[in-house]
Amino acid sequence: METKILTEEQFRDLSEKLVTTIERGYKIIPLNTLQHPKYVLKRPVYITIEIEKNTVIASLGDIEAFAYADTEYEAINNLCNEIVNVFEDLKDEKENLGILPGKWLDFLEEVIEQR
Repeated sequence: METKILTEEQFRDLSEKLVTTIERGYKIIPLNTLQHPKYVLKRPVYITIEIEKNTVIASLGDIEAFAYADTEYEAINNLCNEIVNVFEDLKDEKENLGILPGKWLDFLEEVIEQR
């Protein structure tokens, strides 16, 4: 009884098509700066860029921050602003944070330095 659904060649072709499809709309890049006069990154953080239809989504999964724009450049800039806003909000509420926001603040304090 035959148990294989695809031949080796069909599997290889399907795998290549899946990888190509994923790579077209999704990538991970290092963010080296927040582009902010008050804050600098101590080390790069890795952000995700996704393209859905005509919208670019930049995100930092470590703190569940997202930004949307028409171009990759704008989405990254918007994400930088969002990261700074989240950082400042969390610092202001440091004594009242739950477990998850507390972890976000810990992460941000590890990677962001005030000038």
